Amino acid sequence: MTAAAEPAAAKHHHQYQYQYQAKDRITMDDSGFSTMLARLSEKSRDDYYNPYTKFSWPDTVPEDQWWMNPDYLTVSGTGLIDDEKTLKALARYETVNFFSLHVHGIRELMIEVAKRIHTPDFADYNEYLHHFIGEENAHMWFFAEFCYRYTGGIYPEAASPLRREGFGDLWDDVIVFSRILIFEEIFDYYNSRMGKDPLIPDILREIHSAHHHDESRHVAFGKQLVKRLYDRALAADPGRRDEIEKYVKDYMTYSVRSLYNPQIFRDCGAENPLALRRQAMSHPVREAFHVKLMARVDRFFVASEMFSTSWGTDHVSA
Repeated sequence: MTAAAEPAAAKHHHQYQYQYQAKDRITMDDSGFSTMLARLSEKSRDDYYNPYTKFSWPDTVPEDQWWMNPDYLTVSGTGLIDDEKTLKALARYETVNFFSLHVHGIRELMIEVAKRIHTPDFADYNEYLHHFIGEENAHMWFFAEFCYRYTGGIYPEAASPLRREGFGDLWDDVIVFSRILIFEEIFDYYNSRMGKDPLIPDILREIHSAHHHDESRHVAFGKQLVKRLYDRALAADPGRRDEIEKYVKDYMTYSVRSLYNPQIFRDCGAENPLALRRQAMSHPVREAFHVKLMARVDRFFVASEMFSTSWGTDHVSA
């Protein structure tokens, strides 16, 4: 663990006391986790909204507006595109890609959570997982609805080079919920900022804001669940620790690369889209942004001792 991560780890350890139980299994204090689950479930009930009536969908979304703040485009700071018309087109297609990634990621999330709800290992989480699935279903609908209303649809899902299971049941649980946490942290970085950005159209700002409001609960739950699942798997099968660390870091890199969908560069009319994608991803300004984008979840993995070194420290190029 790096010196910078030690205070966070100490704080985390102080908040949740760990106890050796039968067969030397290490678990978090259940009372604290149960209290958090009850609070999150209550918050979900209190904050419930009907996604199908929440938004006032305009007839059109002006294409001469920025659909994404230019500071958050994949070419921001690189100078690779300087024509405003092309940049605004890129902002539209990056928004479609961003929402498409949400749709595909949420679909995987819902499938994996549905496999586990009302099973013995996840019985303690059943009530909140029902809220979780319901909220994610709403999110998938409104992200897809925007794309189909205003752009003709979503981008297809790209094939992942990383396998999703086969590490054994306990480690597969860690992998699944680590992937979900990474996915949620990345997109909440953007949602939290564009949900209050006056530059983008109202409907986009409202969608980002609604998603951020719910995701704050999901991230809080996800971090504590991942830590519990990791401790359980590590106690039972410590030999896979390094393999799991590498997998999670590789998934973080894959997630960053997914933001640079080559189709967005083709669709915005940029010249040499594949070369442009490679140049953008490897540009020093973008590499620094990747580290910033992943900083919060990276700190969590280090503080939880899932990472021996941070992804940002190891990171050279996505």
